[in-house]
Amino acid sequence: MSKTFTQWTLGGEFGEAVDLANRLVIAPMCQYSAVDGQANDWHLTHWTNMLNSGAGLFIIEATAVTKDGRISPGCLGLWDDQTAAALEEHLQRARAQAPSMPVCIQLSHAGRKGSSAAPWLGGAQLSTAEGGWETLAPSAVPHAAGEVVPTEMTTRDIEQTIEAFVQAAARAGRMGIDAIELHAAHGYLMHQFLSPLSNHRTDAYGGD
Repeated sequence: MSKTFTQWTLGGEFGEAVDLANRLVIAPMCQYSAVDGQANDWHLTHWTNMLNSGAGLFIIEATAVTKDGRISPGCLGLWDDQTAAALEEHLQRARAQAPSMPVCIQLSHAGRKGSSAAPWLGGAQLSTAEGGWETLAPSAVPHAAGEVVPTEMTTRDIEQTIEAFVQAAARAGRMGIDAIELHAAHGYLMHQFLSPLSNHRTDAYGGD
């Protein structure tokens, strides 16, 4: 018999375990529809649909822990009281219209891949005149030829970013989100620190 539709318990080693009704998980899908990082009725509709899907777990899209950590101007955020209030309000409304399903949120920082247009607008890096912003990275190495060189992070920048992840996770916990996923792939900031292509540092955050 397939285990797809059997119960599964997530985690428990470092915190409270989350019981899933089945092993179907809705992957985090960027909507590029937030305004100043804040969720809106688009997210309410999307989340309500996902929470009524019958899956075992729903993961909210890549959610930036700082404003400059967004992939695009339309990316969701959880970096202050305003972004947290908008996310909580719309998530609570969606959950009220759906069966009980655990919710996870993917916390992210885009690093040098930030300040980009939405995919349907080409996905290219945006200039400040186009609504873009200065990006941070482990080293001053652009993601692609012709793009603006990112600012190499100082130790203080790194410490502040780590704290931003901590604070975003705490906000998620306070609003009843059941699990956290840290985005460490797809060339975003954590991945940039792990790759010798983007990390040329010689301090404690570089090398082998």
